[in-house]
Amino acid sequence: MSNIVIAVLAIALFIFGLLCFGFAFQVPEAWRYLTFLGGILACTASLFIPMTFIGRSNRSW
Repeated sequence: MSNIVIAVLAIALFIFGLLCFGFAFQVPEAWRYLTFLGGILACTASLFIPMTFIGRSNRSW
């Protein structure tokens, strides 16, 4: 169950990061850099979370 919650959280964070990329061109000039940087950090965290907390599967198919 916890793996599902982590996966949903990572997907939501990735989508939020993509939305930040789009919003970076619509916010005032002073906030564009921070909005785009926030998108990069959110996408990076969305890839980091499953690799760290879920890890490798021990199943052999």
